Amino acid sequence: MSETVVACLTPAGTGAIAVLAVRGPQALDVVALLFLASGGRQPPVVSARTGFADHGGLTPPARQERCFYLGKFGEEAKDDVVLVVKQVEPVPWVELHCHGGREVVKLLIETLQRHGVREITWSEFLIRSESSTLRGAALAQLAQARTVRTAAILLDQYHGAFERELAEVLAALDRDDINTAGRLLSLLAQRAPVGRRLTAPWRVVVAGAPNVGKSSLINALVGYQRSVVSATPGTTRDLVSVETAFDGWPVELVDTAGLRDDAGSLEEQGVGLAREAAAAADLCLWVLDGSGTPVWPEARPANLQVVVNKVDLGSAWEGEEALPRVSALTGQGVPELCQAIGRWLVPYPPPPGSGVPFTAELCDRIMEAGDCLDAGMPARARAMLRTISG
Repeated sequence: MSETVVACLTPAGTGAIAVLAVRGPQALDVVALLFLASGGRQPPVVSARTGFADHGGLTPPARQERCFYLGKFGEEAKDDVVLVVKQVEPVPWVELHCHGGREVVKLLIETLQRHGVREITWSEFLIRSESSTLRGAALAQLAQARTVRTAAILLDQYHGAFERELAEVLAALDRDDINTAGRLLSLLAQRAPVGRRLTAPWRVVVAGAPNVGKSSLINALVGYQRSVVSATPGTTRDLVSVETAFDGWPVELVDTAGLRDDAGSLEEQGVGLAREAAAAADLCLWVLDGSGTPVWPEARPANLQVVVNKVDLGSAWEGEEALPRVSALTGQGVPELCQAIGRWLVPYPPPPGSGVPFTAELCDRIMEAGDCLDAGMPARARAMLRTISG
């Protein structure tokens, strides 16, 4: 690392404490210049030019030991901070644990910038802080994991699962073993849909005719009343969304307006939004009223699954036995529907410890490399994968 950078590692906003990380060849020099330890003594620091320096009679830290110091930091308005020397070699790395107010954080960062330190984002800092770019990227993604299950997958990638399988593909290509390379690359490509959703939820749209119980089903799936329920057709006119999880997979559930041809002008706008949302969703649940005349979808796209609601009122028609049957009112069949949604979204979950391309860019590269291999261009596939591994 040729430059010295600073990043705020705590979330944006007002908080009790913020953490500013400073890393680079001048990190210790700049911080030593601006930091005044309690009692007026400077802490031991390591200069990039002179090695260990003993300031104020304090014992210098061991090269790999983390040291903590209380003091003040700044130029004019000095703020109380805890200085943490996290790393001396190979690249100096210190942290300032300071007051979490927005203006205090801004003031300290601006002070560091005046001394040649460049501000970067926390995600870029995490990527830079790891010995491997892929490990750093996995660590940055891990901070945004929405469920325990997706966090576990990202932890596997942080510990090198994707990197190892990528290395196996490249090794096979280097020895011209195209069949093995193709098989391994195909496995990574199969896991790409999951990799794209480790930090962003799948979108599941609930659609159907008016008054089939779409809003009630949303409320039953999430366990509380998120959508307004009414017997009046056209109550839901806009898209109403809520985040939840099915089988550990993060999902955004979207309630939509009832689809009918005789809607009024305002309701018609909601119907249009509903059609667009259903077409673009990862999964569309088309709800039928089991106690009335069924209104079937005009088409059955690949992302559509049919669910029969209101089974507590009795069956008014035949032929729905193979479809999921639920009662949003009583909860009958809702747990089974939750499990089915998880299977529909992820029919083949990646085994524990397996490699998963965990960002959209990695997924795209894996898919493109697979296409090159299928087209008989192994050299191009190898070059593309080399850009991932660095």
